[in-house]
Amino acid sequence: MRSTEKVVCFLIVALCVWAISMQVATNLQFQGSQSNRIMLVELGSDAAALNLAVQANGPRDFDGIAHNIRMVVRNTDMDFVFIPLYWLTYLSLAYLAGILGNRALAAAAAFSIVIAAVFDVLENGAILTAMGVKPFTDAVAVDIWEYSQTKWAFFFVSTLLLGLAMALNRRVSGFRRNCGWVFTAAGVFGIVGLILNSVNLSMAFRLMNFGMLLVKELNHIDAAHHAHAHA
Repeated sequence: MRSTEKVVCFLIVALCVWAISMQVATNLQFQGSQSNRIMLVELGSDAAALNLAVQANGPRDFDGIAHNIRMVVRNTDMDFVFIPLYWLTYLSLAYLAGILGNRALAAAAAFSIVIAAVFDVLENGAILTAMGVKPFTDAVAVDIWEYSQTKWAFFFVSTLLLGLAMALNRRVSGFRRNCGWVFTAAGVFGIVGLILNSVNLSMAFRLMNFGMLLVKELNHIDAAHHAHAHA
């Protein structure tokens, strides 16, 4: 189990580093004041939503719009690295939760994240196709929206199940169970955000990041305790 925990720590660090890199390389470089551009692209269900997502300082700012489209494409290209990172991270966490006792919930969480990753790849392909269509059409927007809704649904279901797998296991420490409740809350917030068709899912993302940091810290504490016990 110690080797699995080391892998989980490495994947969490890699995931966080790549997420920050994507933020710096794309999200922070959009022209104009509109926030959540990538989420607007993913959850926008028509051409008007795509236009809003790439709009810069006005509908006639063609240079700014072209720049923002390049940012969407760059983010999507980088996402092809992000997908295997979060997929492996969740699979490792699910494997760890299964070892500790909750095999059914852990297996369901692993299955859900696999489905989420598959639809994420399909969504990225749809985004790259849409960014090459001028002007945007409702058809390309719907393709993105359908793949995105399915991806996020399975992603947050996986988060919820993974959290329950950790939180409902009485044979582990209270700290580990509390990490599970953080993941559970993140899954609930994400699912509610999708039901309300909201692009503001920041609370869910913050809770997931917090939960991963707690897991990473927990693994360090366990490693230190293990080393002290054998000293």
